[in-house]
Amino acid sequence: MKPMQILFALGALCLSACATAPTPEPTPTPTPSAERSITLSRTRCFGFCPDYSVTVQGDGTVIYQGRNFVRVTGEQRATAAPEDVASLFAMVERANFYALRDEYRANISDIPSFTVTVVDGARRKSVLDYGGESVGMPHAVRELQDAIDRVAGTQRWVPGGGRTPKPE
Repeated sequence: MKPMQILFALGALCLSACATAPTPEPTPTPTPSAERSITLSRTRCFGFCPDYSVTVQGDGTVIYQGRNFVRVTGEQRATAAPEDVASLFAMVERANFYALRDEYRANISDIPSFTVTVVDGARRKSVLDYGGESVGMPHAVRELQDAIDRVAGTQRWVPGGGRTPKPE
């Protein structure tokens, strides 16, 4: 090898030794989107139970539809904080929501029903609550119902904020 080639090779070797390792690409975080949503639908009862539905989308959009025994009927829109939306989806996972039965139904009439529907991309699951924990529905679903109302801010449209009545 000629002296100039040796010098060039040594210089290239020194430069490559000083080069920093490439920075790893950050792991992409899921982007909130309207393709993810959690809907709570509450129905009338024989008395004056609020009848409405509220959807919290992954991007924070809240869509309320009031029907009967509510302060505001019709559609209303609002926005939920991203961290609150994320907490709802975390509750879904902790409740093992996709493994729950499709319905928890009491053999009685004239009580309201509550349905929670979760859509996450291609996954979709609804759970009907008609009798609550007395018919085996997990407490985590009741907590999820209340959290949906809280995150959506339904108290501005529904007396009592739509909170789930506590069993007597």
